[in-house]
Amino acid sequence: MKKLLFVLLFSVLVVGGAFIIYLKSNPPLVMNSYTNSTGDSTIRIVEIENKGLRDIKLQQILVNDKVPENIELVVSKSEPFEAETKLVGNPNITYHKLRQVNIFPSQYIDRKAIGKQPQHYAVKVEAPNIKTITIKYDYLKMPFTLTAELQTTK
Repeated sequence: MKKLLFVLLFSVLVVGGAFIIYLKSNPPLVMNSYTNSTGDSTIRIVEIENKGLRDIKLQQILVNDKVPENIELVVSKSEPFEAETKLVGNPNITYHKLRQVNIFPSQYIDRKAIGKQPQHYAVKVEAPNIKTITIKYDYLKMPFTLTAELQTTK
């Protein structure tokens, strides 16, 4: 009986450890693209996507390893974030505080519910000379970090 209990407990630990290793090696948050907002080089719109199975909760964003001047989570109920996307005055785009809205998994988004459900997520970051962006977030109550180096345009 003790041997069976030990084998069962050991199996649960091995499977749990393998699951954590899998999650850490395949993080759910990805950065799809980024663009400048209205030609201003101090403001970047970074489109992010949740490739996981559960919601993601953003915790902190760093620019060049420092807290930026202004951060907003941008939620679009229509089109993706591209260079020509009208951000100001668009009724399908809303701005939120970083921790106010969870990022829903992209595979569960109903693409036919345009104008009703969030379709795309982005982070609006305002800081001078943006070179790297680090996004700290929680997924399944575990902390993750996504760091991306942005190309500078001249």
